[in-house]
Amino acid sequence: MLKIHDAVRQILFDDEVALISLSLGYLNLSAYAKKVEGEVEKMTKKDVGVPSIVVSLSRIGSELGNVNPLIQDIEIENVTTKSPLSEIVFPKSPRFLSKLSSLYEEVKTTGADFLTMTLSTNEITVICSDRIKEAVIRHFGCKPTMDISGLASVGLSLDPKYYPMPNITYSLIRRIAVKRIALAETITSHTEIIFVLSQKYLAEIVGLFDVTGQAISSVD
Repeated sequence: MLKIHDAVRQILFDDEVALISLSLGYLNLSAYAKKVEGEVEKMTKKDVGVPSIVVSLSRIGSELGNVNPLIQDIEIENVTTKSPLSEIVFPKSPRFLSKLSSLYEEVKTTGADFLTMTLSTNEITVICSDRIKEAVIRHFGCKPTMDISGLASVGLSLDPKYYPMPNITYSLIRRIAVKRIALAETITSHTEIIFVLSQKYLAEIVGLFDVTGQAISSVD
């Protein structure tokens, strides 16, 4: 059995809109308390009045301190862009899987090239620099099921301290989401998050991220 405050907190943190509204001081506490009263009573297994829920909401709001609890404050050390890129998709089959181990050996790349692969349930997706695109297709020996060009990548270099922290990718990707720009791929590593998207949005996306360390660099 949960305490009233714990139940209210659990409900609130499962409701993104209400949580953000509370943190910004926009939430009507009485109206929200009436909305969740039944759920709180079910979780606590006792009668709970609206005033008690309002008190808990007020306490949680004070704890949040007008800060969105879902958003991390992130310092970006460097932004690197690469273009033009292409996304190539092949069916996932024993024939194509056997080609993966030798891809990096047979397709010659340089430090300026971009090449990444994703194995999903049914597909093999390759995103690469246009310079090596034809070499990748020849290596697999078959016309891809999808071939999209005109892409670019924006790589954000981060301090390793962010790696174990929650909501890092969310905090960054939401800046793109509000612009309603589709992403072809999101790639994360220990110290970098890379967004792959249409090349026409490259300048706009770069402008969304503040750089506190090195200057923005690009590879065409």
